[in-house]
Amino acid sequence: MGLSPANVVVLTGAGISRSAGLPTYRGPGGLWSDPELAELATIDALRTRRDEVIAMFWSFRCAIRAAAPTAAHRALAAFEAAQPTGSTFMIVTQNIDGLHQAAGSANVCEYHGSLARWRCERCERRDPTTPSDELPRCCGEAMRPDIVLFGEMIPVAAEHATKRALRDCTLFVAIGTSGTVAPASSFGSWAKLNGAHTVLLNLEALDDADFDEVVTGPADEIVPRWLAAR
Repeated sequence: MGLSPANVVVLTGAGISRSAGLPTYRGPGGLWSDPELAELATIDALRTRRDEVIAMFWSFRCAIRAAAPTAAHRALAAFEAAQPTGSTFMIVTQNIDGLHQAAGSANVCEYHGSLARWRCERCERRDPTTPSDELPRCCGEAMRPDIVLFGEMIPVAAEHATKRALRDCTLFVAIGTSGTVAPASSFGSWAKLNGAHTVLLNLEALDDADFDEVVTGPADEIVPRWLAAR
């Protein structure tokens, strides 16, 4: 199928990064299936167990630095680059690994922030690169990851950009998501209510009726194949 102007929104979850060697968050073997890790991923834990929280996310950041974009990441970047004049394209990712940008995607909304950035809670300075293996420090203490912890609000800019994109989109595609984390779990229904064609490309089907089209299988197989057929 040839490309034609469209407003495309793609939601990605941890499943798209699985073949890069990064764990998912929900389900069997997911990071948050460990109650201790899940507890450390909260804003309350950052206030009361700050050193442990920062150490956990710094270890995640170090693992991510060794990861490379998957075939699914690369296919999305190529699809975005091939969009015709008049189209809009946005990836809204729940992931904090930065692999979409590493693959070449240009318009990425990091809904939950990124471990590529760390920030100072005192002066709000952000370290956008953290190139060394040493935890960045500022104002006399270790910086925190620039991500959304459980119990924190989604950044206003990310929330507004996503709502605008979902309002205007004609095609919504969800990839590698558990469909259990709000508010992203509602994006399919929002897009559908606004008249978009909705697609799920996932390891398994989700128990909802928000998708007009469902394709199941590993992301590295089904995402490039489905995009190539557009």
